[in-house]
Amino acid sequence: MEYCYSNKKLYELAPLLSPSIYETIFYNQYEIRADKNAIILDDKVFDDVYIDEKIYRNFILSNSNRLGKSLNYLGLNQMHGGIINNIEIDNNNKLTLTLLDTGVDKLAKTLIETKAINLDIKPFIVKIIFEDVYYYSNHTIDEEEFIIKNDDNIIEKTYIQDQITLINDNEIEIVISIQDKEEKLSYYIIKCKNISVIDEARDTWLSTFYGNDFAMLYDYFINTRKTNKLVMNRNVCISIIAKYEEFISQLDIS
Repeated sequence: MEYCYSNKKLYELAPLLSPSIYETIFYNQYEIRADKNAIILDDKVFDDVYIDEKIYRNFILSNSNRLGKSLNYLGLNQMHGGIINNIEIDNNNKLTLTLLDTGVDKLAKTLIETKAINLDIKPFIVKIIFEDVYYYSNHTIDEEEFIIKNDDNIIEKTYIQDQITLINDNEIEIVISIQDKEEKLSYYIIKCKNISVIDEARDTWLSTFYGNDFAMLYDYFINTRKTNKLVMNRNVCISIIAKYEEFISQLDIS
């Protein structure tokens, strides 16, 4: 089921990154500038040279916000800060990661409190489905900045961000940054052939607030969260609700 990492060939990086970026990764292997000037990135180098795993990993992880393709491109809508509720893999190598959307949960509870709505709410769940998985494991970075596998349980830890580090016709490799209660980071790495997202949270919201003025608040919030990094405290929730009400009132006027 699990495979060890091999270093990345330079030609594997070239289609994913701009020339200046993969040149930076390549030349970071050489500490003396004279070596940089002596090496030409020709066809032979692209075919023969491997990028050191430590350099590749560190570069990708440290530049994830600038370089990466997050699961938002696949429909996850900035599910950062969710709590990992469950992880399971079946006999067909399908891995299901279940997240509790804490942002939506806080928004719903604030709405019920401030508007005195008498409703019970269910957990707002998002599932990420990884199919044809052939590698999955949690990792930490040691003192020498090498990625080391570990067997730590990731249940109830916080899903901080996701970073697709490799994507082609046959493989998707994703690194999920996870944080525990002591704010210690680890990196859950999955290699698979397909990723899909099931947004059960939206259906839960619509069934909960069906028939009142706030049924559309979920979509409004998700669109807001796509373009803003929100810290979902009570004041932020109240502000989102107020702006939503203003938005709806303008629709009614028009």
